[in-house]
Amino acid sequence: MDKNDLAKLRKEFRADNDGLKLKEICSVYIKKDSAQILGVETEYFEQMDELKQEFYLKGFKKLITGHLDSKIFELSFADNKLGENPEQKVLFEALHSDFKEQIGHIVQKIIANGEAYEADYMISLTRGEFWLPAQNETGQDDVAKNDVVNAFEFMMVTVSLVTIPKRALMFDFEEKNFRVDIPMNVYINALSPEEGFVFPSLSDGYTDSNKVIYYTKKDNQPSEAFIHHVLNCEMIPTAQDDKERFLTIFKNVAGDKVEPEVIANVYEQINECIVEANEDGEIPTLGVKALERILVKSGIEDTRKLESAFLENTDKANYEFKATNLLPSSKVIEIKSDVAQIRIRHEELKRIKQVKKNGRQYLLIEIDDPAILEGFELSTEEF
Repeated sequence: MDKNDLAKLRKEFRADNDGLKLKEICSVYIKKDSAQILGVETEYFEQMDELKQEFYLKGFKKLITGHLDSKIFELSFADNKLGENPEQKVLFEALHSDFKEQIGHIVQKIIANGEAYEADYMISLTRGEFWLPAQNETGQDDVAKNDVVNAFEFMMVTVSLVTIPKRALMFDFEEKNFRVDIPMNVYINALSPEEGFVFPSLSDGYTDSNKVIYYTKKDNQPSEAFIHHVLNCEMIPTAQDDKERFLTIFKNVAGDKVEPEVIANVYEQINECIVEANEDGEIPTLGVKALERILVKSGIEDTRKLESAFLENTDKANYEFKATNLLPSSKVIEIKSDVAQIRIRHEELKRIKQVKKNGRQYLLIEIDDPAILEGFELSTEEF
């Protein structure tokens, strides 16, 4: 799965999409302290009122909204070379046969992991389908036509926390007096689930039943317990993990001090790898040999420490970084000093130099137009 597959899924989850068919939705209320099921409701999506449909639809859409390897993780089932993973079998049966019977197993697995949640919670489960073009071509009239159309059948599970409203002073319009309102109901954060998953995954327009899409509300903080004990899947590094490991390796090879231009060149080389892989329809990954080529092209000639640093920080000689995880997560990066913090696009790092004159350090930034401060154009001095 890549960001294009994710965008295809997200595009389908809208209220006006007649091609999206959600079937039954089962919601289970769990009391955290006792792990007791307090209520269960099963209802067909088409029989719900529009407002209730909207809440569920937006909540399920959250599972496919966010950055890959940060909020959304495509996971492989553990020990599944012969298709013998028990949780995969449960999910497959729930999707294609007796939904109500199989989801009881899923609910119990989540309840067993419920100590991780801070309050009471609701588990919502559904299954559905939509038609997805697998291959697109453009005719002579530049109108895209679908050569192959596949039915993508899926199931979704969200875990949403409960909020207990606070007591408040209210005015009673009938009695014309003030009184303390004691709320009897609770609110469910259905629009912002804590975590959940989608089964199966999607790859190049085709169903991949050997993988599941896991979602977490917290950036770069997937629940290891949920992934292992509920989904029985293998953990993968987060985008933050990959970035930190890469920077540690980079620093071990290049040393503590490096010119801004070298960093700019490294990011430029990584981006070129991403573009080339996307053109070939591949997910861009970088192993130790690819990193060596990038560092050499970027101006770091001595890479003798690379292999040892790579092995020390990845524990695998054949480890491959996802190239997209190595670029800055935002459009700008920060240059920090005790005087100021400067935010700049990494493409513009080549315009920056740190210099020393008369024993004092300066940060020089090459600019095309005069700088503006509080509406004033700054005067220029010869350096």
